[in-house]
Amino acid sequence: MDEYLIIDGYNVINSWEEFSELRKENLEHAREVFTAAIAEYAAFKGYRAIVVFDAQEMQGDGSIFQVHNIEVVYTDEGETADSWIERRVYELNREQVKVFVVTSDYAEQINVLGAGGYRISSREFYNEYQNTKKEISEKLQHPKRALNRNELGERLEETVLEHFEKLRRR
Repeated sequence: MDEYLIIDGYNVINSWEEFSELRKENLEHAREVFTAAIAEYAAFKGYRAIVVFDAQEMQGDGSIFQVHNIEVVYTDEGETADSWIERRVYELNREQVKVFVVTSDYAEQINVLGAGGYRISSREFYNEYQNTKKEISEKLQHPKRALNRNELGERLEETVLEHFEKLRRR
């Protein structure tokens, strides 16, 4: 079953220090860097991610497009990210899809819960994101031993491999 991660983009950007500082310098760049970070996280965790930016910083019709394999939504002028998210959570819940929403807006969290979704605060998500970055880094530091080969060593845990190596060296 697909699991969706819907993120209130400006809410999270404003609550994470590195992005809020970046936003002060260049909002578009902050959105791009944030979107790339979410894409990496979602790919690693297996979520279908949607980042929603409301019309507070833009004018005109909204748009939805794919960036780095995630959906990026800019709401229509006058539509808030909150209302877009609530509607989407309700739609996905009717399809019996598990939906997690990242926002620190208390009213939004209540509405998400009422629509059948799960809420994650920006701070909780920040901690989860940092832990996931560490996991990704650790996986990248331990390359597979054999490329394009089906060896037993590829499927054993590191502690078992170390034990076998000790036995071999006796």
